[in-house]
Amino acid sequence: MSAPENREWVRLSLLEWYRAHRRELPWRKDSDPYAVWVSEMMLQQTQVATVIPFFERWLKLFPDVNTLAAADEADVLHAWQGLGYYSRARNLLKGARAVVEQHGGQVPADIEALRAQAIVDGNVIRVLSRVYALAGDPGKAAPKRRLWELAEALVPSTTPGDFNQALMELGATRCTPKRPACGSCPLSGECLALGRNEVERFPETPPRAKTTSVHMLAAVIEREGRYLMGKLSDQAPRWSGMWQFPNAELEAGQSSESSLKATATRQTGLQVAPRGLLSVVRHNVTRYRITLDAYRCEVESGEPVPGGDFSELRWMTAEETAGVALPKAHAQIARVVREA
Repeated sequence: MSAPENREWVRLSLLEWYRAHRRELPWRKDSDPYAVWVSEMMLQQTQVATVIPFFERWLKLFPDVNTLAAADEADVLHAWQGLGYYSRARNLLKGARAVVEQHGGQVPADIEALRAQAIVDGNVIRVLSRVYALAGDPGKAAPKRRLWELAEALVPSTTPGDFNQALMELGATRCTPKRPACGSCPLSGECLALGRNEVERFPETPPRAKTTSVHMLAAVIEREGRYLMGKLSDQAPRWSGMWQFPNAELEAGQSSESSLKATATRQTGLQVAPRGLLSVVRHNVTRYRITLDAYRCEVESGEPVPGGDFSELRWMTAEETAGVALPKAHAQIARVVREA
């Protein structure tokens, strides 16, 4: 399947299918490289249906690279809230500022050359692994190198952008991880995995790590109609620069009350008294399945002093919590507070 004539067949078949069946997505309406860049960042590890409303709202807030470059990181993170993997938002901001500082706010003239490069994302890995029946874990050096070689050999000198989009589209809509639609795949006639009846064997990714259940508690500390929120420092291992309610994992053998009191003292300097369960939030972070119990807490004594991973503390009204960037689980708690 590596012969030039077969590569040409793959290109033509895939492009013909793409032009007839591609989805009408917001970032395909024009060739604005900024919009395409934003969409590609959002689509990393996130499904199209989830991305679309975020993409449309993002372009209203940051319609061009200059607007984005001038934005505060806090506003950028808030706009990204709910998409997860927040390093993508930070990288977009850094990239926009680099474009402004180094290229006068104009996308570099060699953007067409960049578009001609191969793309190897999860969808492309799956398509190529099946079409060529590539053995080995695609995350390992040798199989990864082979995938890049194949992708680079396939990209045509004309319409490279359409071809890359077509490969990703095929993986997203036909060559899916489970129950792929091989009957309507334009490459089925030359797919080695299909010919061997081994489609779901490829790609040969290792089994996922076992999930781990984690029980966490959050202290919703209220005083005079305001709630104490902590801003995570730039050195925090996750969600740096975002706001949270004080929280910690419940250790084995520890009561919820004692854990909440210790957490509040360690992270805020306050002595608090738990006053009942407010809400229970369940969410996933990588392989962890987290149950987060949020408790109302009253201040008994002390003045707020940031501790733990918090670099700043702030008393906020329930409405103000809607205006700052919070991880999804804490945004759900804040919504319960606002609706109470």
